[in-house]
Amino acid sequence: MPPRAKRVKTIIARRQDLIRGTIESISRLGYDKSTVQTICDAAGLSRGLIGHYFTSKDDLLIEAFRFLTEQLGEETRKAVRAVGNDPFQRLLAVVSVTFREPMADKEKAPVWLAFWGVARWRPELLKIHRDLWRSYRRWIRQLIHAAAAERGLKIDARRAALTFSTLIDGLWIGWIMDDEAYGPQEAEEILRGWVLDLFARAEKASP
Repeated sequence: MPPRAKRVKTIIARRQDLIRGTIESISRLGYDKSTVQTICDAAGLSRGLIGHYFTSKDDLLIEAFRFLTEQLGEETRKAVRAVGNDPFQRLLAVVSVTFREPMADKEKAPVWLAFWGVARWRPELLKIHRDLWRSYRRWIRQLIHAAAAERGLKIDARRAALTFSTLIDGLWIGWIMDDEAYGPQEAEEILRGWVLDLFARAEKASP
């Protein structure tokens, strides 16, 4: 392998190690108590190396959040492709993948909560959150609109997409904060029930 290609491979590997270390440290200690040292310890790397790959703990949190959202996006795309082109079945596939492995993972879940907890007061984090979730809601709105149109139903797709995404956020936060109240399976059942009820009510209301 040429030296330059080897260096690039090493950089990618080290960055991934530090991202995984960030996830592990936040899961064990929380965001406030996670430090550059605890992150490097979790990653199995020397503290002196971190400056070569990231500028700060916030920078690491951003990349950990990006890693999780990219993973969620990849898993969602796979689930959606697996059910074909029916937008209603695609919507139900989104419901399922959101609350199943690898996303419903007790180690990774606190990173979402940590990001939500600090993003409001950090412009760069807030912009990432807004861009991602606005894009997500637009996609869900398109799925709901297409599914309703195929069935000749009238559904306010914008409000339905807002409710859908807010239910996901609420169910995730509730599970992370009190996993004895319910688990990912029940959260999935609640959201799936809401989707089925939405379309059932629209069907009853149609002429």
